[in-house]
Amino acid sequence: MSHCDDSLRKIYNVLQTYQQNHDGKNPACLLDLIEDSELNVWDFVCPNCDVPVGQSSYIYRGEDLDQSAKKEMILAYDKNPVHKGRRNILFVNGEVLRPPESVFESAIRKDNACRESLGLSQKPI
Repeated sequence: MSHCDDSLRKIYNVLQTYQQNHDGKNPACLLDLIEDSELNVWDFVCPNCDVPVGQSSYIYRGEDLDQSAKKEMILAYDKNPVHKGRRNILFVNGEVLRPPESVFESAIRKDNACRESLGLSQKPI
């Protein structure tokens, strides 16, 4: 089983391939990536979370994003701050960070501001 940041990087790489094969679109759900890739159910489960295998430890925010998404926008993040009060965040540019909760909340606000500027709906934490 991978660590969350490794899993999120793998998910990012598979998302890139998915977009190439689906006219720049993202899947409706992260688990949809399993069908056409080397990802498996364990890649979506953080070892620090109480999430059953077959579900995801990550909140996915990318289903409505496309090539117009800004690099500071968020594709996915840990559902809970289970890494010593921190969460992993996967950004549109493939960067993975594990900031403290206050910085995480700021990143969500920034993501929602970007969403609004692109005419997309804001999303809750």
